Order: sequence, then C-alpha cells, then structure tokens
Amino acid sequence: MDVEKKAIELGKEIAKTEEYQELERTSKNVQENPEANQMVEKVQELQQNIQFAQQSGVQPSEEQIQEFNELKQQMNSNLTIQAYAKAQDEFNNLMQEVNSAISKGIKPEQEEEEGSGE
Repeated sequence: MDVEKKAIELGKEIAKTEEYQELERTSKNVQENPEANQMVEKVQELQQNIQFAQQSGVQPSEEQIQEFNELKQQMNSNLTIQAYAKAQDEFNNLMQEVNSAISKGIKPEQEEEEGSGE
C-alpha cells in the first residue's frame, strides 16, 4: 500500500466535496471583486506587519492596530467576504474531521480508551 497514492486519492475526494467547491467559488468571487480583494490583501499585509513587530519584540503602533480593526469591520460588512469566510470555516471543519479520522486510523486503540471511560 502506497501512502502517497492514498493521500492523492484523499485529496481528489476532498476536491469533490461541497465545502471545497464552495471555498473555490467564493475565493474566485473575492478575487474578481476589486473592493473585496483589496480589503483582503490590505488586512493580510497589516496582519503580517503586526505579527512581525510582535515577533521582533516591538509593540505594533496604535495606528496599525486601529487600521487593522477598522478594516476587519469593513470586511465583516462585505457580503462577498462574509461568504468566503463562511466557506473557509466550513472547509476547515471538514479538514478537522478528516484529520480526526486519520488519527483514528493511526491509533484506533486510543479511541477505544477514550470511549470506555463513559
């Protein structure tokens, strides 16, 4: 049994799921919407700058934090971005379920031990 082959098969199956298809559709919508795309890019840039400052031991400026928070609020009111965020959450939930199932396959006795305590 080739693990890599099985992983590729799993990837193909995941690509067929509603969660993945919706993520792809909403991602394309964000990319095609100049306002939404610009907001996402700007918030990612600000987030990276803030994280870099924190990792360097420097507190991010109040202006950076305020700009980030304002932009996040704007994003939360954008329907295109809302749909994308929801699709991301649903896909992440699917991937957590997949990872959990893989873990059960790796250590099936662990699930039995957890279930026997009830």
